[in-house]
Amino acid sequence: MKLRGFLLLITLVAAGSVCAQNRQDSVFSLLINSSISFTHANDPHMNRWLTKYGYPGESHVPASVNVEVAAMPVASRLMYSVKLSTIITGKNLSSFNLLAGLYYAMIKSRNFLLLAGVGAGYHRDIISLNGNLPSEYRQLASQYNRQLSLRRAGLFVEPAIRAFWFPVSVHGWQLGLFGGLGCDMDFNSRWRLGYYDNKHGAYNHFINLTKPSDQKRVSEYGVAYNAGLSLHFHLH
Repeated sequence: MKLRGFLLLITLVAAGSVCAQNRQDSVFSLLINSSISFTHANDPHMNRWLTKYGYPGESHVPASVNVEVAAMPVASRLMYSVKLSTIITGKNLSSFNLLAGLYYAMIKSRNFLLLAGVGAGYHRDIISLNGNLPSEYRQLASQYNRQLSLRRAGLFVEPAIRAFWFPVSVHGWQLGLFGGLGCDMDFNSRWRLGYYDNKHGAYNHFINLTKPSDQKRVSEYGVAYNAGLSLHFHLH
């Protein structure tokens, strides 16, 4: 329920900002962006733990796929966005980020945008423990007769510079390329050990068991870059 409330809050804030601008200017641009991103933010402590117990280590430069919807009033230089990202190089790790972004266009023309700003939101990592386990973990797995997982969540912040170029224009829409360079900052909570239960008809309810003594809170920082395609619609 906390996650659902957080996602709803981000969506309402982004939508409210766009609506406030739209009251001043009913003409705006809608961008639908898809991209692949790479980040040098990683958790060396977790990689050492995975290797120690025979799990494959995670990539030192994780790759993610991103889907984003953004809006920009024609009379404004501000772009509002909501972006969902999920990792594609994780072996035992699944991860996602949900960000609301606000960017200012330093250069704005019909075919080119150069923006600077920040995205902020929610970050979550999950590691499935389907192999060897420490003795403390094995006892809990036997006691509850469940496959255990490690889970953590926290604040995700990404200040970035972004550039869009639209070489193809057809009537009211454009197709183009974009890229970005920024800094990923994951302010993670400590890993929690638990398992997923199907109380609500699907295995999406995480039951916390303990904070393992061999885990610690690690926040991650690193350079991030991405590139992809953008569809740009001029709406009235």
